[in-house]
Amino acid sequence: MTLNTVIDLTQKISAVLSIFLNCFLTFLIICKSPKQLGSYKYLMLYISWFEIIYSILDVITSPVMFSHGSILVSIVYIKNSKIADWVALILNSVYCSFCGISMGMFGINFIYRYFVSTGSKYLKTFNGFKIIFWMMIPVVYGLIWGFIAYVILGPSKEIDEQLSEPLMLTFGWEIQDISYVGAYFYQIQSDGSLIIDYKSVVSVSITFAIVFSSFLVMCFCGIRCYIKINTLLNITNKHNFSTQSKNLQSQLFYALVTQTIIPVILMHFPVSTVFVFTFLDKDLGFLSGITSITIALFPALDPIPAMFIIKSYRKSIFGFFKITKVKSIQIPRN
Repeated sequence: MTLNTVIDLTQKISAVLSIFLNCFLTFLIICKSPKQLGSYKYLMLYISWFEIIYSILDVITSPVMFSHGSILVSIVYIKNSKIADWVALILNSVYCSFCGISMGMFGINFIYRYFVSTGSKYLKTFNGFKIIFWMMIPVVYGLIWGFIAYVILGPSKEIDEQLSEPLMLTFGWEIQDISYVGAYFYQIQSDGSLIIDYKSVVSVSITFAIVFSSFLVMCFCGIRCYIKINTLLNITNKHNFSTQSKNLQSQLFYALVTQTIIPVILMHFPVSTVFVFTFLDKDLGFLSGITSITIALFPALDPIPAMFIIKSYRKSIFGFFKITKVKSIQIPRN
């Protein structure tokens, strides 16, 4: 199987799983959430619905990340589709925007858990309509990333010239059969000299800063949450929280930790690696395509930790399968 076939197959399978699991998690959040969950359930719904839309967009665009030397592009293959080139460019930019939104959501998730575990006065900013402010932060991240992709990093003849051969060797695609957005850091001139394309450097630096800021927020808030929750669990008599509330906070934290490992491995690390190698003019070639696979897997795997770590959700799932099993072995009476 060729790399583009593996990527396409992974994206389709992951999308189906993501839509099913996130819809099921939505049901659990709405119908089976404990009262102590509070405003956090709205964040969980926000993330689940986002991941459903993200998966649908992933199938429609089937983007492929590709790196060649100091060139990094997100490619949409349009030869066998009815999508016009300008539509593909917009969809590709929207897809990049969704990558930015996902980075912002990771940070907001951890900030909320940090406020809860520390009893911060700022926790009230997540109540009522105020939570919309927090939900808009990832949107701003996404708008910045999407704007950069569409306005600054659109197709160019310089990238066309350099990508034609490696694109054919790696995927068997002609340059006219694709739509892409991308950066070209060190451009080769006709006399063999190199010039730095500062718009590419600045643009990718901004997107990398979005990835890095998300990672830093998760690390800072995650460590503080871990320390605080352990304190609450070990010194129960000195706090006003009930044992049930403390156990819930512990469940939410470990769900969050698990949900963080998934994006770090599938999104933060691969995307950062491709950015750094391209900036250093190191050719990753087909290996950069693996990033498309890991990003596609993210929305399919992300809902699983919450479904099984949060006790009320886990009991509902096990109860459903128990009922199903009992019904399947019932013997009809004469």
